Amino acid sequence: MLRRQGIFAIIGLIALFTVLHLGFAPETHDPRTTGTTLLGGIAFLLMTCAIILSTRAAIFEDWLGGLDRMYQVHRVIGVLAALFALVHFFGVPKALPAGADPALNAMVPSAPLGMLGLIFLVIGLFIALNRKIRYSFWRPTHKIMGLVYLLIFGHFFTAPPVFVLQFSPSGLLLLAAAIMGIVCLFYSVFGMNRRTAIPFTIEAVNALERATEVVLKPSDRTLDFKPGQFAFVEISGKGWNEPHPFTISSAPGDDRLKFTMKVLGDWTRKVREELQTGGEVMVRGPYGRFDAEGAGQKQIWLAGGIGLTPFLSKLRAMQPGDKRQIHLVYAAREEQDAIFLDELRDRAAQLGSVTLVPLFSDEGNFARVDMMKQKLPDPLNSYEYFMCGPKPMVDGLMKDLKAEGVPRRKIHTEAFEFR
Repeated sequence: MLRRQGIFAIIGLIALFTVLHLGFAPETHDPRTTGTTLLGGIAFLLMTCAIILSTRAAIFEDWLGGLDRMYQVHRVIGVLAALFALVHFFGVPKALPAGADPALNAMVPSAPLGMLGLIFLVIGLFIALNRKIRYSFWRPTHKIMGLVYLLIFGHFFTAPPVFVLQFSPSGLLLLAAAIMGIVCLFYSVFGMNRRTAIPFTIEAVNALERATEVVLKPSDRTLDFKPGQFAFVEISGKGWNEPHPFTISSAPGDDRLKFTMKVLGDWTRKVREELQTGGEVMVRGPYGRFDAEGAGQKQIWLAGGIGLTPFLSKLRAMQPGDKRQIHLVYAAREEQDAIFLDELRDRAAQLGSVTLVPLFSDEGNFARVDMMKQKLPDPLNSYEYFMCGPKPMVDGLMKDLKAEGVPRRKIHTEAFEFR
């Protein structure tokens, strides 16, 4: 669930800049200049926030509710930054004020830097929002946003004083943001992956029904994670260029790290057909705040298809005597599609506090609120919900649960999409 602390922090930063910019605006500025430079400054601050979130720092996961939510906020503020930048570009006065030296102001590179930044921003935004572009192409080209940030930085700090006072209170705030943004940019591009990478060796590749389980043996140290978290998996070797995020399906403390991947596209199909044991894999993480341990005593874990993986890790980590009453609702097309079903049944029997509720659509049993009313012993609003699965299923259930009186704070979801 998206948490509000991070949103409030971004809004607070924008509000502070607005107060400083309007409260200390030069007397020589007309309202149009003040307003359009305000929009340009807000665009720069939003871009800075997007850059900072790209570092995947744990504190921002806590503020926003996990890396999946951070990526959603990153995308939204990127779009808002582009909109503010466009309005700034078309609204800012093109003519110099009376008395300004044309020759002196023509020597600064602010205008061409701003133009280049805007062009690359529009291109980068198109690539970022176009779902038809393959991930293998999208990921490296998305780094163009780093170049955009540097161009916009140069545009602001070389702007003529008749438009911007760089060392005014609002200008100093932008300077402080720029320093932090540039440090975070270089860290995310050049330092983050090296610092967080943990090497593993591929021990087994197990083909399941419509999914593949990859078992990894640590080369040195293993990954310290909580049940329900995910990590980025990067396979070494030619043709395995980009990392992909997958939920960890093994339990913390296991001597092997396991990922269960649904066969959805070219990369996951290649994993199933071509991945060989003995190869090296780099794992970066863990990420995510899909944690059920601190929730209420009565919980519903609702898994759709491959959305089972975070709950599989949770079940494997649970010990007999757990005081929570958990109903695991597992929705699949048919019984043969339900991976690890036998293990789930055995584990539920061992734990005692877990009730498995399989729903197979070919039998007419769907993951719907009316079906859950029939299958669950208590009123729906008495449970706390953790849901992971296809977006249409999760969105529909969330809407129906709210209609049944379940508070939003008691519904926790994990976002599948990172673009």
